[in-house]
Amino acid sequence: MIARAKIERKSLSAQVVDALRQMILSGEYALGAQLRQDEIAQKLGVSRIPVREALQQLEAEGLVATIPYKGSVVAQLSPAQVREYFEVRLLLEIDLLRRAIPQLSAKQIKKAEAVLKEMHAAEASRWGALNWQLHEALYEPAQRPVMLDMVKRIHDSLDRYVRLHLSMTPAIHDRSMDEHEQLVALCRDGKGDEAVEMLRTHLTHALEELVVFLEGQEAA
Repeated sequence: MIARAKIERKSLSAQVVDALRQMILSGEYALGAQLRQDEIAQKLGVSRIPVREALQQLEAEGLVATIPYKGSVVAQLSPAQVREYFEVRLLLEIDLLRRAIPQLSAKQIKKAEAVLKEMHAAEASRWGALNWQLHEALYEPAQRPVMLDMVKRIHDSLDRYVRLHLSMTPAIHDRSMDEHEQLVALCRDGKGDEAVEMLRTHLTHALEELVVFLEGQEAA
């Protein structure tokens, strides 16, 4: 008997959510840009109804904001909001990694190492997606899907800011990659406490540097 492959069927609204989310994360729609339903519907070849539903979903994810008399725009985070997001990341990701390390398999470590290798050669537009793949590979063994989904949403909300920051400061990008390398090596060697501290250091560096960068952008 031939095994049937599972086919993921998505509603039209879900497909529009995915497409619009990608357009925002890729920078096709800039921070603060107005999101006109008619324009998006025409671009995607759909009616306004799934576009309106998609905008509501993306607003719940923090990627879209509704401004009186202007409508939907690409959400723009303040330095204070970025700091709060990272503080939540510290709480959730440290707990996920602590739970995951005893369960990490050689296969999962190899997956993380393969992502690291890809990150070294990747263009800036792919850093966010690859960064998430790396962290996801290390956190999945914790078997906390709700927490992992929350962290994924935060990664998506911060992705544009992190990529912009890293692309403008190559030295910080190189240091971030070094920290990723150390994190994976510590996980591979089963050094749980040291890996957790490395993650804490990595996230704290990213938090402080990104907040300083955004404050500088506001002052300019």
